[in-house]
Amino acid sequence: AKERSRRFESINTKLSAAVIHDKIRTRAVSLFEPRPELDHATNALTIVGRRDLTKDLFLDRRSFLNSYDYSTDPTGSILLKVLGPVAPVCGGINMNYYFGRVDNQKLGAGTKLPHNVMGLFGVANGIDGDLRPGLPSQMVEAHDPIRLMLIIEHYPEIVLKTLKSLPTYVWYKNNWMYVVAIHPDSKEQFLFQNEEFVPYESQGVDIKKVNNIVETLEKSHSLSNIPVHIITQ
Repeated sequence: AKERSRRFESINTKLSAAVIHDKIRTRAVSLFEPRPELDHATNALTIVGRRDLTKDLFLDRRSFLNSYDYSTDPTGSILLKVLGPVAPVCGGINMNYYFGRVDNQKLGAGTKLPHNVMGLFGVANGIDGDLRPGLPSQMVEAHDPIRLMLIIEHYPEIVLKTLKSLPTYVWYKNNWMYVVAIHPDSKEQFLFQNEEFVPYESQGVDIKKVNNIVETLEKSHSLSNIPVHIITQ
């Protein structure tokens, strides 16, 4: 809640976590608040792997984190089940925000302020009869229009076999989601391109280190995303 509060003008991010949590809960059910929750609006990643993979990393709530241990799944049978909902759920959420951000009038729903509920299955703007197809502008303001990146910790050949076994393989084939496989032994990265994994070289960006991420949160009271940080102990 404290991480989330920095995106809301009505909440002082420097208050205690307990007080902020109570304010967030109140805000989420307020009928007078056009922006009760941003929720997945900043979604950029889905990471499937051991939690050591992201230990001490601050990702600014931008990633779905799926705990998965490749060493207990040599054939990828468990990975197949883990990845089953990734495209329709994680990827679907991301694409909904993506389209709503790119063209909110045609692919989103415009501002929610004049929305009228139509038969409990959709909304229309004021007296307009057309149902709006996507998310309102108040939900996508903080979203960078990017496609989801899926990072998987397993051998590239196992990941490739698993992806091709998915009924949603077309998502990956057509690059509606980007995929990176991290070799669990060498830690090398492989990018999925043209239906195969190719070696990928990191750009070597320096990651800032901080002792207390709370201070960084309190100084960043805005919709802008905070870059990845390493939290040192």
